[in-house]
Amino acid sequence: MKNLTILLEDRPDSLAEIGEALGRAGVSIEGGGMFAVDGKRVANFLVEDGTAGRQALEAVGIDVVREDEAVIQKLNQDEPGQLGKLLRLMAQAGVNVLTQYSDHNHQLVLVVDNLQAAQAVSDDWMQQRPVAEKGDATGAPTKKRSHHYAVQVVWTGNIGSGTSSYAGYRLDHEISGEAKPTISGSSDPAFRGDSKRYNPEELLVASASACHMLSYLHLCAVNGIVVLSYEDRSTGEMEEVVCSPGAFVRVDLHPTVTISLASQTELAEALHEEAHKNCFIANSLKIPVITHPKITTASDAHSPKTHMSTGSVVE
Repeated sequence: MKNLTILLEDRPDSLAEIGEALGRAGVSIEGGGMFAVDGKRVANFLVEDGTAGRQALEAVGIDVVREDEAVIQKLNQDEPGQLGKLLRLMAQAGVNVLTQYSDHNHQLVLVVDNLQAAQAVSDDWMQQRPVAEKGDATGAPTKKRSHHYAVQVVWTGNIGSGTSSYAGYRLDHEISGEAKPTISGSSDPAFRGDSKRYNPEELLVASASACHMLSYLHLCAVNGIVVLSYEDRSTGEMEEVVCSPGAFVRVDLHPTVTISLASQTELAEALHEEAHKNCFIANSLKIPVITHPKITTASDAHSPKTHMSTGSVVE
């Protein structure tokens, strides 16, 4: 999430103009606020797409002076003093907080001068939360943060007579979401599908791969590893049993990662296991996910070094 720092003119409709410009661009404000001192107004707003937000505002002459990656932290609202404890740890790590507010999910939002150090403090804070706060078997209530996702699937395979016969229709369909490109879908060719379109099985494998990658990139960033490239040629295996429904039995990830420093190869490899533990999709699957990471270093562009590990099963 990005924080946009905006200078406003001192007039009644300046704040309204920000909301209108972002609304026209389809950019949702997830949190923020505005303050005025001695006739000067400064606003800070949290948005998912900082580039789109900045462009929308600058297109109507609104001055965006900063665009920063925000640190977002969940605090235990039942325990007084959480803000002071966290910010003291930030200060001890040499982090200067430039902006602080809450988002619409009651989470703390910080803009800082050292994102890497602040994120490390934030991650460590979450790891060291008391068991009761995490909602383990202590009798304490568990606080949950819910995320909701919506897509539309439209069947486009009616070739004139609907599903009047098994072979009388196509499996074509379109997957879409608000303001997103449409995905052309079908079935696996083994089940009369179109091989030129994505099938649900491929999308499941892609989801596991993409989720692992995003989790891994985050861990590299907070651990000081510079990833220069990432590519995963992932595969999945599904089995059918006579008189029983088919089901996936495994997903294999083959990530090839190029990092900047050879001295960080072992850590870069080890973070794949932690990335799996943090991956939302992997945590939702009941099948094993087997990783076969390959780490390439670019410290010497003329003779890059490669480290490959044997596959490890993480469930």
